[in-house]
Amino acid sequence: MKEITRVCAAADIPPGAMRYVDVDGLPIALANVGGTIYAFGDACRHEGGPLSAGVLIGDTVTCPWHGWAYSVRTGKALIPPVGIGIPTYPVRVEGGEVYVEID
Repeated sequence: MKEITRVCAAADIPPGAMRYVDVDGLPIALANVGGTIYAFGDACRHEGGPLSAGVLIGDTVTCPWHGWAYSVRTGKALIPPVGIGIPTYPVRVEGGEVYVEID
């Protein structure tokens, strides 16, 4: 069953910024890439580093702990091992509010 949850105001994530949110105990990072907000798992697949505390350049987030990088759009790893990715979640913005859909 899909759960759609309001996580913050869109104004809380300006372009180029990231933010951490918790949805029923699930750690999620939000990133604003050129006005589009993406949601993805906040834990790096390497050692669980907090991606929301990392660096966002374009649509790439880099983990602050060991430099693993992922696409915030697709969740795909951008450095070896490229087969490992992070989960991504559908986002919609309505009335200035950000909603994330969790399965």
